[in-house]
Amino acid sequence: MKVEIDARETKYRFYLPGGKVLFKVEEATLRHERFDGTLSRKVKRVNFERGDGVGVLMYSEQTGQILLVEQFRYPAYANIQRNGSGESPWLLEIVAGVKDDDGCAVAQREIMEETGVELVCPLEHLTTFFVSPGGTSERIELYLARVTLGDDLLEHAGLTSEGEDIKTHLIPFADALQLVADGRIKDGKAIIALYMLNERLRDYEKGI
Repeated sequence: MKVEIDARETKYRFYLPGGKVLFKVEEATLRHERFDGTLSRKVKRVNFERGDGVGVLMYSEQTGQILLVEQFRYPAYANIQRNGSGESPWLLEIVAGVKDDDGCAVAQREIMEETGVELVCPLEHLTTFFVSPGGTSERIELYLARVTLGDDLLEHAGLTSEGEDIKTHLIPFADALQLVADGRIKDGKAIIALYMLNERLRDYEKGI
């Protein structure tokens, strides 16, 4: 399928104190091929560009538990305040970070920073997906980490330099699925990872 870019302009950049661009908003004027083979009229489209991310679900086969992290999220708070829903902006999530290196290397680093656990087993790639393709180019690489959770697990973690305040939660896998069903886990990447792990465990039980 064909795409013709007529113009592309960066409308806004957000800089970190060191001068690095954290994200930018881009506007493009373009035409794209339609399903009937003709080209569309010129349209304007906006892209929120913040790079890609990595998420990793930590699962203990020995105990049947998964590890989630909880932290305050301002965008969730802003949404809750606007809608008056009364929900909590402290969200249960899987370990995640910005993809500024190989995906597996980022996952290993984030696991150590957010939980204190040193990963020894290879990661399993679950899927890669667009977060919200109508507005942002961000993709998430999603992994499964089979871990042994012991005394090295931190109850509270996060990088002080980045203002992180993270609490870890060990939850039986069945309970985590119920939290999704009850709407108490709202992190999209966690929901996808949990359901994909559920399918893998079902296939394993069936001998597939």
